Amino acid sequence: MNKSLSSVIAVIFSAQLAIPALAQTPAKAEVPPPPKMEKLEEGPTEKSLSVGKPEQKNKVVEKKNNAGKVTEVEVKSGKSSYTLKADPQAGNAQPGTVQGQGNRAAQWKLLEFGGKKEVKEAPEPLPVLPPAPVKAAPASAVAK
Repeated sequence: MNKSLSSVIAVIFSAQLAIPALAQTPAKAEVPPPPKMEKLEEGPTEKSLSVGKPEQKNKVVEKKNNAGKVTEVEVKSGKSSYTLKADPQAGNAQPGTVQGQGNRAAQWKLLEFGGKKEVKEAPEPLPVLPPAPVKAAPASAVAK
């Protein structure tokens, strides 16, 4: 009886699982027809497209000494360029200490920062009036 009871429970359990699955399927309803497909204009062919290599905006040139240590870095960014130089260690100073400070400010090349400036036209000079004529002083004022 144990086997028959367990088989009956298994059938009831599987039926209960199947009922919600059947409830979720919609009844056969009329499905609207798919939308009409329109033919799109053809674009340019792959041969007519040209993809060039993008220009580098930043250029970095490193100069090293014979030991392979970077001594100078030149950076060109857009229209401006600057140079960064390594600070040599003084004596036996350890990096990170005040004497072993390895940072130096960037050195900008003169008259190159920001590129060329546009020259504006000078405004017209204002008209200058001629000086007023000098009146001769009366003879009586000179004698006094």
